Amino acid sequence: MKLRVRVVALLAGIAALWVGASVAPAVVSASAPATTTTIAGDGGAVDVPIASNVAPADGAAAATRGSSIQETPTEPPPPTEEPPTTVVTVPPDTGVPFASGLGRRVVYSKNQMRVWIVDSTNVTVRTYRVSGRMGQPDPGTYQVYSRSSFTCNIDHPNICMRFMVRFAHGPLGDNIGFHEIPRKDGVPIESDAQLGLPLSGGCVRQSTADAMFMWDFAGIGTTVVVTD
Repeated sequence: MKLRVRVVALLAGIAALWVGASVAPAVVSASAPATTTTIAGDGGAVDVPIASNVAPADGAAAATRGSSIQETPTEPPPPTEEPPTTVVTVPPDTGVPFASGLGRRVVYSKNQMRVWIVDSTNVTVRTYRVSGRMGQPDPGTYQVYSRSSFTCNIDHPNICMRFMVRFAHGPLGDNIGFHEIPRKDGVPIESDAQLGLPLSGGCVRQSTADAMFMWDFAGIGTTVVVTD
Protein backbone atom coordinates (compact mmCIF):
# COMPACT_ATOMS: atom_id res chain seq x y z
CA MET A 1 0.00 0.00 0.00
CA LYS A 2 2.80 2.43 0.91
CA LEU A 3 4.65 1.56 -2.36
CA ARG A 4 1.64 2.51 -4.46
CA VAL A 5 1.28 5.90 -2.75
CA ARG A 6 4.95 6.72 -3.44
CA VAL A 7 4.63 5.86 -7.15
CA VAL A 8 1.55 8.09 -7.50
CA ALA A 9 3.32 11.01 -5.80
CA LEU A 10 6.36 10.61 -8.06
CA LEU A 11 4.22 10.69 -11.20
CA ALA A 12 2.40 13.79 -9.96
CA GLY A 13 5.69 15.62 -9.43
CA ILE A 14 6.96 14.78 -12.93
CA ALA A 15 3.72 16.13 -14.43
CA ALA A 16 4.05 19.35 -12.47
CA LEU A 17 7.59 19.86 -13.74
CA TRP A 18 6.45 19.28 -17.35
CA VAL A 19 3.63 21.82 -17.08
CA GLY A 20 5.90 24.41 -15.50
CA ALA A 21 8.49 24.04 -18.24
CA SER A 22 5.93 24.48 -21.00
CA VAL A 23 4.60 27.82 -19.71
CA ALA A 24 7.84 29.42 -18.55
CA PRO A 25 8.82 32.41 -20.78
CA ALA A 26 11.94 32.01 -22.95
CA VAL A 27 14.98 33.85 -21.74
CA VAL A 28 16.05 36.51 -24.34
CA SER A 29 19.48 38.03 -24.27
CA ALA A 30 18.84 41.76 -23.99
CA SER A 31 21.18 44.34 -25.58
CA ALA A 32 21.29 48.13 -25.33
CA PRO A 33 19.57 50.01 -28.22
CA ALA A 34 21.89 51.42 -30.92
CA THR A 35 22.88 55.01 -30.32
CA THR A 36 25.11 55.61 -33.38
CA THR A 37 25.14 54.87 -37.10
CA THR A 38 27.90 54.89 -39.70
CA ILE A 39 27.77 57.21 -42.77
CA ALA A 40 30.22 57.90 -45.57
CA GLY A 41 31.37 61.49 -45.85
CA ASP A 42 33.96 63.36 -47.95
CA GLY A 43 36.60 62.39 -45.36
CA GLY A 44 35.66 58.67 -45.02
CA ALA A 45 33.32 56.61 -42.81
CA VAL A 46 32.39 58.26 -39.48
CA ASP A 47 30.02 57.44 -36.60
CA VAL A 48 27.34 59.98 -35.73
CA PRO A 49 24.58 59.94 -33.06
CA ILE A 50 21.09 58.87 -34.08
CA ALA A 51 18.48 61.47 -33.26
CA SER A 52 15.76 59.90 -31.14
CA ASN A 53 13.11 62.50 -31.88
CA VAL A 54 13.14 62.36 -35.70
CA ALA A 55 10.82 60.05 -37.58
CA PRO A 56 12.41 57.93 -40.30
CA ALA A 57 12.28 59.53 -43.76
CA ASP A 58 9.86 58.17 -46.33
CA GLY A 59 12.53 58.23 -49.04
CA ALA A 60 15.92 59.63 -50.05
CA ALA A 61 16.21 63.34 -49.37
CA ALA A 62 16.90 65.64 -52.27
CA ALA A 63 20.46 66.90 -52.58
CA THR A 64 21.02 70.47 -51.44
CA ARG A 65 23.57 73.07 -52.46
CA GLY A 66 26.87 72.33 -50.76
CA SER A 67 25.98 68.72 -50.00
CA SER A 68 28.38 65.90 -50.77
CA ILE A 69 25.39 63.92 -52.08
CA GLN A 70 24.43 64.26 -55.71
CA GLU A 71 21.21 63.02 -57.23
CA THR A 72 22.67 62.19 -60.64
CA PRO A 73 26.22 61.47 -61.72
CA THR A 74 28.20 64.37 -63.13
CA GLU A 75 28.51 64.15 -66.90
CA PRO A 76 32.04 64.46 -68.28
CA PRO A 77 32.86 67.81 -69.89
CA PRO A 78 32.40 67.98 -73.66
CA PRO A 79 35.55 67.37 -75.68
CA THR A 80 37.59 70.45 -76.50
CA GLU A 81 37.73 71.07 -80.24
CA GLU A 82 40.10 73.35 -82.07
CA PRO A 83 38.26 76.37 -83.52
CA PRO A 84 37.80 76.22 -87.26
CA THR A 85 40.52 78.01 -89.17
CA THR A 86 39.36 80.31 -91.92
CA VAL A 87 41.95 80.81 -94.62
CA VAL A 88 41.40 84.04 -96.50
CA THR A 89 43.09 84.24 -99.86
CA VAL A 90 43.05 87.05 -102.36
CA PRO A 91 41.17 85.78 -105.43
CA PRO A 92 42.84 86.24 -108.80
CA ASP A 93 41.88 89.59 -110.29
CA THR A 94 41.28 89.92 -114.01
CA GLY A 95 39.98 93.47 -113.85
CA VAL A 96 43.27 95.32 -114.28
CA PRO A 97 42.89 97.56 -117.34
CA PHE A 98 44.45 96.24 -120.54
CA ALA A 99 47.91 97.57 -121.44
CA SER A 100 48.45 99.04 -117.96
CA GLY A 101 52.07 97.91 -117.69
CA LEU A 102 53.84 95.04 -115.97
CA GLY A 103 55.52 94.47 -112.62
CA ARG A 104 55.09 96.23 -109.31
CA ARG A 105 52.83 99.23 -109.82
CA VAL A 106 49.63 101.11 -108.97
CA VAL A 107 46.96 101.27 -111.67
CA TYR A 108 44.28 103.97 -111.54
CA SER A 109 41.29 103.94 -113.90
CA LYS A 110 39.43 107.25 -114.11
CA ASN A 111 36.44 105.76 -115.93
CA GLN A 112 35.99 103.04 -113.31
CA MET A 113 37.11 105.18 -110.37
CA ARG A 114 39.08 102.18 -109.15
CA VAL A 115 42.65 101.43 -108.09
CA TRP A 116 44.59 98.18 -108.38
CA ILE A 117 47.76 97.58 -106.39
CA VAL A 118 49.89 95.01 -108.21
CA ASP A 119 52.98 93.23 -106.87
CA SER A 120 56.18 92.35 -108.72
CA THR A 121 54.69 89.05 -109.96
CA ASN A 122 51.75 90.88 -111.59
CA VAL A 123 49.31 89.67 -108.91
CA THR A 124 46.72 92.18 -107.70
CA VAL A 125 47.08 92.35 -103.94
CA ARG A 126 44.36 94.95 -103.40
CA THR A 127 41.69 96.73 -105.44
CA TYR A 128 39.15 99.29 -104.28
CA ARG A 129 36.93 102.19 -105.30
CA VAL A 130 38.17 105.77 -105.14
CA SER A 131 36.94 109.28 -105.87
CA GLY A 132 38.99 111.26 -108.37
CA ARG A 133 38.38 113.69 -111.22
CA MET A 134 37.54 112.59 -114.74
CA GLY A 135 39.64 115.25 -116.51
CA GLN A 136 42.96 114.74 -114.72
CA PRO A 137 45.62 113.60 -114.65
CA ASP A 138 46.18 112.60 -118.25
CA PRO A 139 46.55 108.88 -119.02
CA GLY A 140 50.18 107.79 -118.77
CA THR A 141 52.87 106.35 -116.54
CA TYR A 142 54.05 108.32 -113.50
CA GLN A 143 56.27 107.83 -110.45
CA VAL A 144 55.66 108.77 -106.84
CA TYR A 145 57.79 111.85 -106.13
CA SER A 146 56.58 113.13 -102.75
CA ARG A 147 54.78 111.91 -99.63
CA SER A 148 53.23 113.59 -96.58
CA SER A 149 51.64 111.80 -93.63
CA PHE A 150 49.53 114.95 -93.02
CA THR A 151 48.90 117.99 -95.19
CA CYS A 152 46.30 120.71 -95.77
CA ASN A 153 44.89 122.50 -98.79
CA ILE A 154 46.87 125.65 -99.64
CA ASP A 155 43.77 127.70 -100.46
CA HIS A 156 41.61 126.17 -97.70
CA PRO A 157 43.81 125.41 -94.67
CA ASN A 158 40.81 124.06 -92.73
CA ILE A 159 40.62 121.13 -95.20
CA CYS A 160 43.29 118.58 -94.33
CA MET A 161 44.12 114.99 -95.23
CA ARG A 162 46.44 112.14 -94.22
CA PHE A 163 48.62 109.67 -96.12
CA MET A 164 49.26 111.83 -99.18
CA VAL A 165 51.18 110.01 -101.94
CA ARG A 166 51.90 112.46 -104.80
CA PHE A 167 52.55 111.18 -108.32
CA ALA A 168 51.37 113.81 -110.87
CA HIS A 169 50.65 117.51 -111.46
CA GLY A 170 47.53 119.27 -112.65
CA PRO A 171 47.28 121.80 -115.50
CA LEU A 172 48.21 124.65 -113.15
CA GLY A 173 51.10 122.78 -111.55
CA ASP A 174 49.13 121.70 -108.47
CA ASN A 175 49.99 118.35 -106.89
CA ILE A 176 47.88 115.26 -107.54
CA GLY A 177 48.12 112.28 -105.25
CA PHE A 178 46.34 109.47 -103.43
CA HIS A 179 45.18 110.31 -99.91
CA GLU A 180 42.55 109.69 -97.26
CA ILE A 181 39.15 111.37 -97.64
CA PRO A 182 39.82 115.01 -96.60
CA ARG A 183 38.34 116.45 -93.43
CA LYS A 184 36.93 119.96 -93.22
CA ASP A 185 37.19 121.26 -89.67
CA GLY A 186 37.66 117.64 -88.63
CA VAL A 187 34.60 116.30 -90.46
CA PRO A 188 35.03 114.04 -93.57
CA ILE A 189 33.77 115.82 -96.68
CA GLU A 190 32.72 112.53 -98.26
CA SER A 191 31.55 109.14 -96.97
CA ASP A 192 33.10 105.79 -97.81
CA ALA A 193 29.79 104.86 -99.47
CA GLN A 194 30.36 107.65 -102.03
CA LEU A 195 33.70 106.29 -103.17
CA GLY A 196 33.44 105.31 -106.83
CA LEU A 197 32.02 108.71 -107.79
CA PRO A 198 34.17 111.49 -109.38
CA LEU A 199 33.78 113.94 -106.48
CA SER A 200 37.36 115.15 -106.13
CA GLY A 201 38.82 118.40 -107.38
CA GLY A 202 41.92 116.60 -108.70
CA CYS A 203 43.45 114.17 -106.18
CA VAL A 204 42.35 110.57 -105.59
CA ARG A 205 40.41 110.05 -102.36
CA GLN A 206 40.53 106.71 -100.54
CA SER A 207 39.02 105.16 -97.43
CA THR A 208 41.25 105.27 -94.37
CA ALA A 209 42.17 101.57 -94.59
CA ASP A 210 42.97 101.82 -98.31
CA ALA A 211 44.95 105.05 -97.83
CA MET A 212 47.08 103.34 -95.19
CA PHE A 213 47.66 100.35 -97.47
CA MET A 214 48.70 102.66 -100.31
CA TRP A 215 51.01 104.55 -97.94
CA ASP A 216 52.78 101.33 -97.00
CA PHE A 217 53.04 100.14 -100.60
CA ALA A 218 53.91 103.25 -102.62
CA GLY A 219 57.26 104.62 -101.60
CA ILE A 220 59.19 107.21 -103.59
CA GLY A 221 59.72 106.00 -107.16
CA THR A 222 56.74 103.60 -107.24
CA THR A 223 55.18 103.37 -110.72
CA VAL A 224 51.63 104.69 -111.12
CA VAL A 225 49.76 103.96 -114.37
CA VAL A 226 46.71 106.13 -115.12
CA THR A 227 44.12 104.97 -117.67
CA ASP A 228 40.85 106.41 -118.88
